[in-house]
Amino acid sequence: MKVTRGMQRRTAKLARRSEIVTSETLIAGVDLAKKESVVVFVRASDKARLGHIRISTDEPGLRELLRQADSLLGAHGLSRLVVAMEATGNLWKIAARACTNLEIAYVIVQSFVLSRAREFDDLTRDKTDRRDAGLIADLAADRRFTDVQLERGPWAQLRMYADGRDHLRVRRSADLQEQRALLELVWPELLKRLPDLQGAHLQATLRLGRSPLEIAGLSRSRFVRLLRREQQERRFLELVAGRIWEAAAETQPCDELDAAVLRLQCAAQRVRASDAAIAAYDRRLVSTFQTTGLGWMQGQLRGLGDVALASIMGLAGDIRRLDDGGCVVKLAGSNPTERSSGETIVQVGIHRRGRPTLRTFAWQAATNLIRHNPDFRARYVALTAREKRPLGKRQAQLAVANKLLRVLWAMAVTGQPYSSELANHGRLRQEVAA
Repeated sequence: MKVTRGMQRRTAKLARRSEIVTSETLIAGVDLAKKESVVVFVRASDKARLGHIRISTDEPGLRELLRQADSLLGAHGLSRLVVAMEATGNLWKIAARACTNLEIAYVIVQSFVLSRAREFDDLTRDKTDRRDAGLIADLAADRRFTDVQLERGPWAQLRMYADGRDHLRVRRSADLQEQRALLELVWPELLKRLPDLQGAHLQATLRLGRSPLEIAGLSRSRFVRLLRREQQERRFLELVAGRIWEAAAETQPCDELDAAVLRLQCAAQRVRASDAAIAAYDRRLVSTFQTTGLGWMQGQLRGLGDVALASIMGLAGDIRRLDDGGCVVKLAGSNPTERSSGETIVQVGIHRRGRPTLRTFAWQAATNLIRHNPDFRARYVALTAREKRPLGKRQAQLAVANKLLRVLWAMAVTGQPYSSELANHGRLRQEVAA
C-alpha cells in the first residue's frame, strides 16, 4: 500500500493536535461577543460539561476564566487548560492576544465547522451562546481545530501595514464592530486616550498619515479638527472637477475662469500630497518586509514590484509555516472547487473561503506579470490556447495568480532565487520535497 505525502502531512497534523489536546485536558469553549462572552468548561476525555460562566472580552475576563479553570483542574484531576474559540471577525485576535500574555494555550475552530456541528448535534439549527460554546469545546476535544496562531513580531506589523494600505487605497467600508475590534487589537493606547472613538474612524486615522502613537498623543479637539479638515478637503476634491468643467463649458468672465484654475491648482496639490502620503506608506511597508528575513526576494520576478510583493507576503503571513504551495492558494480562497465521482472529474469555480484581500492583490500582480514577465505570459497563453477545455481570460489570469503564490512559497521555503527553468517545468515542488 502506498502512503502519499498528503497522508503523511495529515498524520503529522493530527499528531500535533493530539499533543495540544490530551485526555487530561480541560477545554474552555468560548463563544465570543463584543462585550461579554460565554464560556463552557468541558473535559476532553468524555466531553462532560463541568460548568459555565460569563466573562468580559478582554484580558481581565481571561484572568477570571483562568481563576475558575484552576479550581476545576484541581477538582477533577486534570493537568492543563486549553481555550477554544471561533474565528469571529477580529474579536478572536483580542482573546488570542490576552491568552498569549497570560501564557494560556488556545485553538481556533472554523465557523463553517461550527455551523455544521449544530445540525449534527440534534438535527436543528437552534443557536444560543451557551450551546455554541459547548459545541466549540466538543470540536476541540475531537481535534477538529486549525493550527492558526496570532502572528507576532515583524509579520504582525507587516500584516497591519498591508491591511492599512488596502484601506488607504480602496477606502472600502467595513463592519463597525470589526473595525472597533481591530482598533482594540493594534491601537489600544488610542482607545485609552479616546474611549468614545468609534471603529468607523479607523480609515480616517489611516488617511491622516500619522502613526498610532502620534494619534494617541493628540488632544481630542486637535484630532477632531484634523478629521474635519480631511473631510472638507475630500469634498472639495470631489466637487472641483465638475465646477471647472462647468466654468470651461460656459463662456464666463476671465476672473471666474481664473478662480476655477486656482481651484484646479489646489486640487492638484491635494492629489500630490495624497500620492506622497501613499508613497511614504509604501516605503514603510517595504522596509518592514525587509526585517522578516525574506527581503532578498525583492526584484526576483520581473513585473512584480516591491510593494506588491510585500503586500502579498504580509497578507499571507510567514508562508514558510505551510506544508505546500497549494496551502497558500487555499489561504487566498482561489483554489478550484472539485466535483468528481468515479471517472468523471469536474472543476467548477473557486471556493472564495480564504482571505479576499490577498486574492485581490494576487490577481492584480498576475495582471502585471502577464504583461511584463515572459514565463507567466507563456503560462497564460498556454492555458487559453490549449485544445482540450481551454480557459477563459479571467480563469487563466486566476491560474497565473495561483502560480505566483506557489512560486513565492517555494522561494521562501527553499531559499533559492527565482529560476525560469524550475518554474516552467514544475520542479519547484520536487526540490522542496527532496
